[in-house]
Order: sequence, then structure tokens, then C-alpha cells
Amino acid sequence: MNSRKKKKRIRNAVCITICLLLLLVTLFIIQLLTGALGKFIKVPEPINNAIDKLKQTETQNPNKNDTETPSEADSSLFTVCIDAGHGGKDIGSDSDGRIEKDDNLKLSLAVEAYLKEKNVKVVMTRSDDTFLKLSARCKVANDANADYFVSLHRNKGEGFGVETWILSQADEETKTLADNIMSGLETAGIQRNRGVKQGTQGNSSKDYYINLNSQMPSCIIELGFLNVPEDNQLYDEHLADYAKAIGDAIIKTAEAYNVSGVKTDGSDKNNIPDANTEDASGLPSTSHTLNNTQIDISSLDTTILDWGQGSNVDDQNRPGGCLQYQEKYGKYNAHFISEGEKIIYLTFDEGYEYGCTPSILDTLKEKNVKAVFFVTQPYAKEDPDLVQRIIDEGHMLGNHSVTHPATGLPSQTVEQQQSEIMDNHNYIKENFGGYEMHLFRYPAGKFSEQSLAILNNCNYKSVFWSFAYLDYDVNNQPNEAESLQKLIDRLHSGAIYLLHAESKTNTAILGDFIDQARALGFEFALFD
Repeated sequence: MNSRKKKKRIRNAVCITICLLLLLVTLFIIQLLTGALGKFIKVPEPINNAIDKLKQTETQNPNKNDTETPSEADSSLFTVCIDAGHGGKDIGSDSDGRIEKDDNLKLSLAVEAYLKEKNVKVVMTRSDDTFLKLSARCKVANDANADYFVSLHRNKGEGFGVETWILSQADEETKTLADNIMSGLETAGIQRNRGVKQGTQGNSSKDYYINLNSQMPSCIIELGFLNVPEDNQLYDEHLADYAKAIGDAIIKTAEAYNVSGVKTDGSDKNNIPDANTEDASGLPSTSHTLNNTQIDISSLDTTILDWGQGSNVDDQNRPGGCLQYQEKYGKYNAHFISEGEKIIYLTFDEGYEYGCTPSILDTLKEKNVKAVFFVTQPYAKEDPDLVQRIIDEGHMLGNHSVTHPATGLPSQTVEQQQSEIMDNHNYIKENFGGYEMHLFRYPAGKFSEQSLAILNNCNYKSVFWSFAYLDYDVNNQPNEAESLQKLIDRLHSGAIYLLHAESKTNTAILGDFIDQARALGFEFALFD
């Protein structure tokens, strides 16, 4: 090989080496730059794809602007709030392992899905196993400015079929909504149409909390009895049919009242109070203020009387003493015995807690019975959770004075008596969401004519009793079987039963007493 060819090969090799080195350096620089920029810029997809998507969005929404909000884009016909009753720690009723809160949620979700298909905006109080107080449920509906509020429940007890509850002073739109729902459910297939009912089970002039505190037409549907196999079978087989029937009824009502795009302000709901007081889902709101006629107390008898129902009874088993005192002192809003054929009013005195009240409340919830619990101020201070539970579960809270004076309320001055009543009243109101008591039980059953008038002038009713027995001595509790028989033997219409909540005997026999009383045709009610 000559020297010229040799030099040429060397040059070529050098050039190739230099090019390779330059290429490697270039690639290395590019890699460094790419890594550095990657810390600040993240490109999720190729630019061309992004441009294509942007063009596609502009084609689908040619009039869309950056200031449009979800509410402005909402094309729903109107808004409905669906409430699945109970939830979380509040299971509602149960029977043979079947739990009400679960059934309520299943149907609520089915109604929600159906209404959304019909372009109706649905607001749910709960979509899972969550506990909400009744005030929170009403707040969901009211804050959403919903046009209708429908609360779904299951019943339990004696009976079968479906019923719907509405406000005692319901307007025509509310009545139409409930009528349409019942008609639709009857067509879908139910055992029995129990009708549209106003007020509460115990009193047609009172209202369930949901109905009272919602700012739109509302109703509570009790869709069959949880303890009736036939109702459960229909519930399971016709769940989708029930959802459709309820949804169609809501839409039909909205069309009839032309609510599309129009929201009710709730002005026809009879001056609805703030939803601060809690009770169990679908249970009576028991907090209200009386407006008693004021009585001149200056000339009334101050003699202290000791109340006891006595043992003499009439041909209807009603204590004679109760009938006489009711006639004599009823004008002072005093109740020694009440009206009502085969109606029982169940009351408990709460001077102190002995660990029995939770079990008593469990039994009352299981049996779907409401009662009055008369509490002193020390009790409310020491056991606020129990007091709140009493309110939450739809029972009445009664006033049993501040200090429970052993010598009786009328042994005090007029001013002291007023303080015993109103200081406890105001404490409960201030510490339990504005709850206002209106029933009073005299400590030790000691009263006078003047003290009855003083209580009346404080806008209270006095509640005595037509049955009581020695159940309050925790160290000497009566025999359970004998006590149960005694409670049954003394049954009479309009009975006011006084039971002490610290009694283990009462706690043990309460469920059996309720069952046996019902079997004899008696029902349990609350005072108005």
C-alpha cells in the first residue's frame, strides 16, 4: 500500500471517529436537557392529540364560555330530596335479622336512579350507611332548595301494608303528592293501602319532625311492616316497581303544580321553627310552647296535697280519685287521667341514673312506643348524652324541677316555685338545641291549687298519674312476675303510668307489658 492511500484511510478514520464523538456528545446534551425540562414540564400526551381533543370539545360546545358554572348548565326539571331513614348507629326497626336502615337505603338509591333517568335533580341525605340527625336531614333538603322531600321508612308492629304521613296542616300540594304516591304504590303491588295520614300516630294535631321542619311539601312513607313476611316478600320482589311508582308520583305532582324551574320558599309551612331539636328519623317533634290562659293566683288555696290514685275503681277500672281530681283541677291544665279509649300514656321519672335508662330506651325503640321522661336539672347535667338520646329518639322530655324538693313545690314561695320550673326549662332549652318542655311532674306528687295555677301561668301542663307502685327503691325491687301482673290488672282507658327509670324490675318487664297491653287492645300515645 502506497503512502497516499494510507494517509487517506487515516483521515477517513479520524473523521468517522470525530463524527461519532460529536453524535455521542449531542445525544448526551439532549438527554441532559430533556431530564432538566422534565422537572418543570409534564406533557401527558402528544401535542397533536391534545389539539385534536380541543377541536372536538369546541365542536361539541360551540357556545361554551369560561364563566359558565355547573348550576347554570343544570338542565334538570326540578329538585327532589330523598331521605333514606335511619343509618349508621341508628338501625331503625329490625326483625329476624332484617334491618330497616338497609331496606330504606336500597329503595332510596333505586328512586334516585329512576328520577335521574327522568332528568330530575336528586339530592340524597345519605347514600351509604351514615348516621344523620333529623335536623341535618332537613338541612340537606332546605339548603338544596328542593321542591319535594320524601323520607323512606319501614314499619313494625301490629298491622300490615303501606301508609304515608304528612303535615297535620298540610297544603293541597302536599296532599296531592302523598295521594299520588299511595296510588302508584297500590298499583305496583302492596298488601294494603293504609292511607295518607296527617299528624302523628299518637296525635293528629302534632307532626313528625321531618314534615314539620322541611321547607317544601314533604311526606314520610312507611313501606310495609318489617315483621310481616308478606310485606317483606312484596318489598323485595317489587323494589324497582316501588321506585318507579314513587318517582312517577313525584313527577306527576310537579307537573300538576308547574314547579319546573320554580323553587318553593316554604312560606306556607306554618312558620316553621329552626331545625335545631333532634329526634329519631320520622318521629314526632315534641318541642313546643303552650299559650295558657293566665290565672289570678292571689286567692287560691295553698294547702299542700299529696297525690295518690287510690285503690277504688269504677266499672271501667279507672281510679275514682283520678276522676274526681280531674274534674276538680282540670281547669288548671292538670292531668290525673286522660281521655282516649284504650289509650295508655307511658311516663318515666328521672331523678338520677341507675344504669337502666339505656335498656328502657332500647325496649321502647324495639316496640315503637314513645314515652315522657321527666328530668331534673342535675340529671340533665350529669347525663346529657342520655337526655339527648331521649330527644333524638322522639320521646318527650318533661320538667321534674331543678332540685326535686322533698317537701314539695308548694312549700316554697311563689318566686321559688317559678324558679324551680323555669330554671330547669331554660337550662334544657339552652343546652339541648332549643328544646322547650311543656309537661311538668310535681316532685313527690305534692301540689296545691295555687301551685297548679303557677305552673299553668308558666305555660305548662301538670301530669300526675293513674297508676304507680313501689318501684323506686333500688335496694328492694319488687318481684318481676307480680309487678307485670299488677301493671296488667290496672289497665284502663286514658291511663297515665308512672314508672321510675331506676327500677331494674321495670326495665325487665317493660317489653312484656307493652306486648300484653297491645294484645288486650290498648295502644300507647304521647301527650299533646
